Amino acid sequence: MFTDFNIINTFLVIVEERSFSRASKALGISQPAVTLQMKKLEEIVGATLILRKKNGILLTKEGEKFKELCQKFEITLQVFSEEASNIKNAKSKLVVATTPIIHECIIPLILDDISSTFDLGVDVRVKNEEDILKYIEDRRCDLAIVNDKYFGKDIIYKHFNDYNFVLVSNQPVAKKLAIKDLYKLNFIKDASKTYFDALFSGYSIRYSDLNATYTLDSTLAVINALIYNSNQQYFAFLPEFIAKRYIKDSTLFEAKIENIKLKRTLFVVSLKENEDKLNKFITIKEPEFM
Repeated sequence: MFTDFNIINTFLVIVEERSFSRASKALGISQPAVTLQMKKLEEIVGATLILRKKNGILLTKEGEKFKELCQKFEITLQVFSEEASNIKNAKSKLVVATTPIIHECIIPLILDDISSTFDLGVDVRVKNEEDILKYIEDRRCDLAIVNDKYFGKDIIYKHFNDYNFVLVSNQPVAKKLAIKDLYKLNFIKDASKTYFDALFSGYSIRYSDLNATYTLDSTLAVINALIYNSNQQYFAFLPEFIAKRYIKDSTLFEAKIENIKLKRTLFVVSLKENEDKLNKFITIKEPEFM
C-alpha cells in the first residue's frame, strides 16, 4: 500500500533523467537515498521495475506498465490540486440549517426564491435550535434561519421576517377571551416552545402556569392532537401562518384574546466570512403568510 507518494516522483525522475546519479542531483538527495526509495517501491509493487545498465537504466515490462500508471496518477493529481485550490469558490449547493418547524412550514414556501437568488440548488439541514450555533461555527452550513439572535466569535445575524402566534381551539369559541380566561382553558402544549414565557412576559401572565393537559414534542403533533381529540375542547398557540389553513377550512377555530399580540422574529445567521450570502438571503421577498 502506498503511503509515501514521494517514491513515485523519485521513480519518474529516474525515468526522465535515465540515471540514478542524475536523478539524485535533480531531487537534491543522495544517490543511496534514491536507491533505497526504488528498493522500497519495488517491494511494494512486488516486481523489478528498473534495471541499471552501463549507459543508463532500462525499464522492465512491469516498469513500463508502472510508468503508464504514474502518468495517469500525475494527471489525476493535477486535476485534484486544481479543484482543491478552488474548492471555496466552486459552485455548489447552498447549505441552510434550520429548526424542524421552520423546515416544515417556512422553507418549502421560499425554496424557489432561495435557488433563484443564489443561482444554486439548496441543501437544507434540520437541527435542534441549541445545536445550530455549533453547526455554523464548525462551517457545516453557509447560513441558518432561526428564531433567536446568536452571539459568538465571528457570528453575525440579521432580521429576516416576523410572524404572529394565534390561539386556536378544536371547537368553536363563542366570545373574545380576556387574558385571565387563559387560566381556565385546557391546553395542548409544544415542549419545544421554550420561549413562550418570554413572549407572555409583557402581559402579566406565565405561559408555563397555564394548564397543560398534554405536552407534545412538535407543532405538528399539537395540531394532530387538537384535530383527533375533539370530544373535549382544547386550546393551543400556533404560528399564524400554520394555523390559518386549518382555520380557513374550519378544522380548527381561532380564539380571539383581548389586548394581546404575540410576535416572533426570524433571523438569518452566518459566520462573518459568509456575510455576502447572508445579505443576499435577506433580500428574498416575504412569503405570503407573513
